[in-house]
Amino acid sequence: MPTPTDHATALDTFLTREQNAQLTPPLDDEWTAAELHAILSVATGTGTAYTTADTLLTQAEAQPVGSRRRLLRLASLHAARAAR
Repeated sequence: MPTPTDHATALDTFLTREQNAQLTPPLDDEWTAAELHAILSVATGTGTAYTTADTLLTQAEAQPVGSRRRLLRLASLHAARAAR
């Protein structure tokens, strides 16, 4: 399971890519995943909400583009709980 530090690294990678105008702009799902990485990077990294959000995010990122939305939305709800 990725740690908050792993999520911070994923967020930094996304931000670097987004700032490079020579690369393809990120898709909406990639923005949502980056937002979740940002939330989980400052969460404690423990608890059911964190674990569930992390698992759903990992599952979503493994899906083909266009079929991630449901898992990302569920992960977002759990990530909000993990951040409290």
